[in-house]
Formats: sequence, C-alpha cells, structure tokens
Amino acid sequence: MADTPVSDIRIGYVTSQWAESNHLYVSYQKEMTSTNALAKEEAFAENLMEESLCLYVTDHQTAGRGRGKNTWVDSRPGSALLSSWTYLLGTKPQPTTSCLIGLAVYRACSTTWPFLPWNLKAPNDIYIGSKKVAGILLENVAQGDEVRLIIGLGLNVTASPEEVETSTSIIESLPMGAPLLGQDYMGFLDRLLFELTDAVSHSDEELSPTDQLSLLTALNQHPLLKEKYTGMKADGSLLIGDKEINWSTL
Repeated sequence: MADTPVSDIRIGYVTSQWAESNHLYVSYQKEMTSTNALAKEEAFAENLMEESLCLYVTDHQTAGRGRGKNTWVDSRPGSALLSSWTYLLGTKPQPTTSCLIGLAVYRACSTTWPFLPWNLKAPNDIYIGSKKVAGILLENVAQGDEVRLIIGLGLNVTASPEEVETSTSIIESLPMGAPLLGQDYMGFLDRLLFELTDAVSHSDEELSPTDQLSLLTALNQHPLLKEKYTGMKADGSLLIGDKEINWSTL
C-alpha cells in the first residue's frame, strides 16, 4: 500500500483477495446497500450451510447501518473496511458476545499498530485517541437449532468522512513518515480473523477474569469517558462505584 496512491486503494477488494488466499468464503461487490443486509439475506442459503464463516465486503455502502437508527458513512469508495463476518453457531450467543467482539477488534488493532492510542467505547465503537475509527454492529438470525451470528465491522482505513469531525482513519493517525504498509494491513486481517473466531468460540460463556480486566483497561483509556469504570462482572455489567450498568444500555 505504501507504493500505491491512497486514492487508488480499494480496501474491500484488497480484503476479498486476502480472504480468497486464506480459502475463506467471501462475497465481494464494489457497491451494495449494506453488508449486514446481504449477510442476513443469505444466512441460511443452501450453498452456504457448510461454511462456518462467510465474509461479505464492499467498497461502498449506500445504506450502511449502525446501532439503532444510526448510519455508517464512509469517506469515499474503497477507503474503509466495510464488512460482515458471519459465523454459523449451534447455540444462541449470550449478551457477553458484544463485549467479546469489541475486545477482539480492539486487540487486533492494538496488536498491529501498538504505537497508536487505541481505546474502546462501550458498547460498539473503537477509537484512536478521542476520535472514532470503527463501529461494530451485531445481529443474529435463527433457523431451527442453528444461528448465524453476523458481525458488521466498519473501519476507516485510508480516510474518514470530512463531515464527521469526531472521526479519523488509521492512515490519518499514523506518525509522520510512517506509511500504511500492505503487509501491516494483511497482518491486521490475520489477527482480526483469529481474534473474532476465538471470541465467537466463547459466545455462550461468561467473561473470564482476563477478559474483564482487558475490557476495563480498554474502556478506561477512552479520553472522553466522564467517570472511570471501577469493575466489570462476568455477565458484562460495568460498575462505577456501587452503580451497575448493563452493557447493552450504553
């Protein structure tokens, strides 16, 4: 990527090439309404029932979605990782899954670029310093005893929307003279695949003490947090003194 003009890079296409080289099922289109929408539509397609993981990527979403009524806006076609990672499960994921997926994305980012001030804002946003760089949208659809967990991930890689002053991208956050190397992005995808798959494998469990402490650390690094969290329970509830806060209500 360092030798390619940023405007010519298409993150969706690059990601689809990575997926094919790793023998993952991938559906890539230059443009679509929403990767999550297509993932839900094809969740139990007959030809995909043998695929434990399906990846949907695009260079531009015309109706990108966020949590609730929020939308996801990408800066220009190809500038962001617009993706849905869908896992076929035998049991319905527990509420702690949202915590685990947020931690998984945070770990993948901070492992690849450890010199950037990554932090997590509950329930579903990844920040670099005080600016948002990624959002996560979890959905699941069921058919009989089987469930498709859909992990929608939007990550600003080479640019962020100019109209959103509180957003940033990886390339905008890198130190002066540090290029966005293709090998770094591929390494990030490798790590993301590992972290997401590991998180999903624990989606029917309570949070381990290590996960609780890791989440507390990532959350308390958020510079816009008005009050530090003092603890976290195994069910994902957060504590501020004697006050208990449900993760999903944040």
